[in-house]
Amino acid sequence: MGEYLAEFWVDFSKPENMVGHLAYVLLITSMMMRNINWLRALAIMAGSISAFYYWTLDDKVSMFWETLFTLVNIAQLLILQVENRRGIFSEDENYFIKTCLPNIERAHARRLVKLGAWTEVQDETILVFEDKIPDKLKFIVSGKADVFRNGKLIGKVGRGDFVGEISYLTGETATATAIVTEPVRYLAFGQARLREHLARNTEVRHALETSFNRNLANKLVKSNKSGIDNSSSNSV
Repeated sequence: MGEYLAEFWVDFSKPENMVGHLAYVLLITSMMMRNINWLRALAIMAGSISAFYYWTLDDKVSMFWETLFTLVNIAQLLILQVENRRGIFSEDENYFIKTCLPNIERAHARRLVKLGAWTEVQDETILVFEDKIPDKLKFIVSGKADVFRNGKLIGKVGRGDFVGEISYLTGETATATAIVTEPVRYLAFGQARLREHLARNTEVRHALETSFNRNLANKLVKSNKSGIDNSSSNSV
């Protein structure tokens, strides 16, 4: 074993292998990046150095694949930059992104917003029914609604609140009923389509789930300030 390790170290520490080591360090580092721009940039650097390394070894096949890897990442980075600069968000869309996806690339935020549908409803509209599975997750940008459980008022929701997030997270029925008291405008996401999208976009899923937790805490604070009995959560 000692002889093997000694031979390994001799080979590992050869000066001509340092370029290859650097390429792999950059590639591994890129996989740790949560920001997609940094991930792509480091992957491009790793691929470029690897291509050069295999060129010095006269390994044309490996050089070809590393060059292709680099070009694909360059193309993806350019596409992302174009998407980040294309189009203008509305005031309501900007509010949703600022509230729920503050650190997400605008291109990814745009794709999520496009999945939703903006809806406006009037007083006494029921946003979600207790003991029923809502087909949509709703994010309120204006208006207010009262939240009832077993016919008892347990809280209120309004601008910046989600409706149906508990059911979305658990896959179970809603824990309360939300009835509009002031005209509400909200962004609604079909649960099935949203799950499918977030399964492919882990960073966005983490950001959205973090916003659920933050919103739950805000709801509890609002219930305390309003003097409503919040012995149970007013999330729905």
